[in-house]
Amino acid sequence: MITVVLADDEKLIRAGLKKILLDSIDIPLEIIEAKNGQEALELCQEKQPEILITDIRMPVMDGVELMKNISQLEEVRRPAIIVLSGYDDFSYAKAAIQSGALSYILKPVDKKELITAVNSAIMDSLKEEKERNEEKFRQIIEKGRLDGVSGLPEITIKNGLRCIVIYGKNSIQALEAVMQGRRYYVIEQTKNSVLIVYPFDGQEVKYEESYLDTYIVGISGPADDYSMLRTMKRQAMTAAMQGFFNAENGEILKDKRRGGLYFWENDKHISDFTTLDEIYEKMIGHCDIASPEETQADVAQFINCFTENAKLNSETLYYLYRKITSNMFSRYPGYTDSDMYLHIKSIMIENIFEYATLEEWQSSVMDYAVYLSALLKQNTKESPYITEALAFIKTHFKKNINMAMVANQVSVNYTWFSEKFKEHTGVNFNEYLKRLRIDEAKKLLEKGTYKVYEVAERCGFSDVKYFMKIFREETGMSPTEWSKKHES
Repeated sequence: MITVVLADDEKLIRAGLKKILLDSIDIPLEIIEAKNGQEALELCQEKQPEILITDIRMPVMDGVELMKNISQLEEVRRPAIIVLSGYDDFSYAKAAIQSGALSYILKPVDKKELITAVNSAIMDSLKEEKERNEEKFRQIIEKGRLDGVSGLPEITIKNGLRCIVIYGKNSIQALEAVMQGRRYYVIEQTKNSVLIVYPFDGQEVKYEESYLDTYIVGISGPADDYSMLRTMKRQAMTAAMQGFFNAENGEILKDKRRGGLYFWENDKHISDFTTLDEIYEKMIGHCDIASPEETQADVAQFINCFTENAKLNSETLYYLYRKITSNMFSRYPGYTDSDMYLHIKSIMIENIFEYATLEEWQSSVMDYAVYLSALLKQNTKESPYITEALAFIKTHFKKNINMAMVANQVSVNYTWFSEKFKEHTGVNFNEYLKRLRIDEAKKLLEKGTYKVYEVAERCGFSDVKYFMKIFREETGMSPTEWSKKHES
């Protein structure tokens, strides 16, 4: 429904314009009449219409003053303005343009000109509404909750929401053909992928067989709550990752990944990745001191953990993917951001569906880890005490330690140690120690067996309030929220 405020001091003109619009515009309209500029301004503040059609000459407040007042409104959506005037006067046209009028139409009003102007305003309004909703959806997904999001998306959820992710060449163009006029909102988009959310209308989206030969399509389960958007994104991407596996026996496809339509189904799922986390922590924990052979063995163990079930394998793959792209890349930011090879490799790994096979993607992960390990080891050769310091920190980070203590442990000048430590890890000592402790806290909270103060103590935080503050700054959640999120 598009709301239009129609302002003119002549009742017959308002009635004539209203009839033209209701008879000629296909989109449902709510037309509210105002007999002067003051009434129109109050309606614009109260109703926040998408369109204002106003005469220039009116009592109480004329059209020029009305437009100036509207241009100064804050925290209120400003309507698209169409100006009507019986005076072919450049000064009026200039004032209308300066106030942001979309169109300036002379009286007597030409029917076609009016309809064209209103249709143009409607299209602009729908586009702006779509962009506002997309930004709100992105905020909800980024934050993982509704807190802090200014207003919910302006759409009606009747049959729930769905997420769809499409991978393939020119995927956004293919999407437009598939959706066939349905409303949808783009959340993420790259050259060859697009993630959308759309209000489910009770009928599944239909895909031609030729389309599914080329594209991988992952579809989430339904949800009737905006706060489920992050979960829906995960479901859609997890479903799409089935394309790397044989549906019959769960084996990794040796030839090219398979296009097709993949649904998230609420049947059997993996609820515990503790073992995988332990393997990952072992791999990343001594990446900076391991030999190339040890690094290769660690990475191989981490990424070769699939079963005989394609759907469960897709969940495992998504978990691996998230662990690598959100943790490994940020573990040593000074290297990933500054070294060109690692930077390019990280971008390639993030675009997992650009790989023809999963083995090629795994090979890139292996290359990244081995190269990073070599860089880290090269630096420790130049500063061998760093290796000793890192081993000491990883063993004692749960205790009350500081940089002076560690520098003394490895018999190095405090200032010199500080510079070399940051040069090696990419972050200062306190930041490195904090990350270790927060990572440990996450794992303990996810077990669901410890109280918040117990987690704080076990991770080296002597002040539970400080721990809660730091945890929220790092994760965007309180420790309790993190624990509940993992439980759900």
